[in-house]
Amino acid sequence: MSFNDLEQGFGVSTSARTRVQQSEGTDSDYKSLTQRVSQQVFHINGNITSIERLVGFLGTSRDTPDIRNKLHDVTEGTRDLIKETTSNIKLLTQYTTSDPKKTRQRKLEQQKLSKDFQKVLAEFQKIQRESVSKQREYVDKKKATTAALQSQVDDEEGDQVQQQEQQQLLQADDAQRRIQIEALDNEIEYNETLISEREGEIQGIEQGITELNEIFRDLGMLVNEQDSGIQSIYGNVLNISQNTKQAADELTTANRHQKRARKNMCCFMLIITIVGCVLALIIVVAK
Repeated sequence: MSFNDLEQGFGVSTSARTRVQQSEGTDSDYKSLTQRVSQQVFHINGNITSIERLVGFLGTSRDTPDIRNKLHDVTEGTRDLIKETTSNIKLLTQYTTSDPKKTRQRKLEQQKLSKDFQKVLAEFQKIQRESVSKQREYVDKKKATTAALQSQVDDEEGDQVQQQEQQQLLQADDAQRRIQIEALDNEIEYNETLISEREGEIQGIEQGITELNEIFRDLGMLVNEQDSGIQSIYGNVLNISQNTKQAADELTTANRHQKRARKNMCCFMLIITIVGCVLALIIVVAK
């Protein structure tokens, strides 16, 4: 059988060749998924930087609908990416191998990815809470402004009722008050719309924070399991090493005993030979 035949798999059983192919495929898939998770963590970290910049605009002169839309889109995209990354990290734990060394290496890789992911999640959660704080501050200011405007409208409407009871000469002033009241009503309606939108955004962010807490809990359990797995593998490797050393010591002792037994046997045979020779010599002399 030629070397080329061996390279192509001829002479190797189908089951063995299949196991090799599956192992190579599994390793390739595992490495690909590991790289994907690493890229996702990097992407999430980049999104957090963008979110921090956009949150910094909230409550300032640059707080515009366009800024809030961008903030909403990046935040939602990051949440989806976090969910996908969480699933991929859990999927990594399903790749198993019978090689203890490779298993320990994978456990260490998974633990590092999980901890890196936890760090970016903590940063994302922190900026989300800051966003909620600024949104609430904005809502409180708008509510105070709306209440002041409503009070002004009530005062204007009260004055208008009094003017209607007065002389017709004040009709022009009454029309001007009507215009002011209408403008105030429009501003109140606009503020109430903004308040409703911001409260909806706050509710969405708070729901996202709750989901993050659940992901944190799952990741914490996963990291603990990975750490336990690494310790277990290390213990097994240590036991194997100790057993191997013990077996080697036993082999050395057995070899020493065997050499001693052979040496004793040689001495015994030498003595028998000498005794035999002496007896033979005595018999010859006696004759």
